[in-house]
Amino acid sequence: MFLKEFDLDLPYIANDESIESIMKTQKCEYNEATKLDYELNWKWKRRSFRLETRCITAMFERLFGKYKTKDCWKVLIECVENISDERIVNDSGVCSAPIQFNLNDFRAKNELEKKKVTLRLLMDGIEKLALRNGWKIDPFREIALQIEELGYVNEWTWKKTVKSPNKKYNAKVICHHNVESMDIFISILQRDGTQVLLEKVISEQPDEFAYAKHLGELKWESDFEVALINKKGNEKYLVAIEH
Repeated sequence: MFLKEFDLDLPYIANDESIESIMKTQKCEYNEATKLDYELNWKWKRRSFRLETRCITAMFERLFGKYKTKDCWKVLIECVENISDERIVNDSGVCSAPIQFNLNDFRAKNELEKKKVTLRLLMDGIEKLALRNGWKIDPFREIALQIEELGYVNEWTWKKTVKSPNKKYNAKVICHHNVESMDIFISILQRDGTQVLLEKVISEQPDEFAYAKHLGELKWESDFEVALINKKGNEKYLVAIEH
């Protein structure tokens, strides 16, 4: 089995006061009130936290590649305010470990600080898992160092460059994965590598499930126009260079 996925999670913490209030107002049992409390008061926090940390966890995945393990394909770090149970769990190959974390402190930080905290949380959890599972820690530390050296900037080129019909230009798609958004650009370069245009065509939620749909095909429409076509083929984002 190969370890190749990394993520942070914000596990639900039951709020007894809120649950009791829901039980009274909705006239329902504890279990139903708990589900309502999660939907109303926690689900959005969990989703927001994963979106804001995904730029670094996805960057870690991209740079890391994969690592052979006995029984783990994904690392899931559970970020909790108070660690009541230090157990490391392996659920069908998803290895999870708890790490102490304060959500309010995280939300108050700027983009770069959030990236740094994300990497620290991920590495703290990996250290726990590596110790328990007998993994070599150096490959993980090397990726963390790479991320630091790259200034926590997760930018990458999607697929290969595409030549214009007149062979004068090359076009490519550049993805900037940020804390708040995934910004997708079309870049056009001359044959000598000089960039003549860089235009943002899409700004989407910073999550693969949200932005992957836009990445279908990069296609030249003419000698001077290139389009990014979505996977369904029913939307295109066109840019052109002056000539």
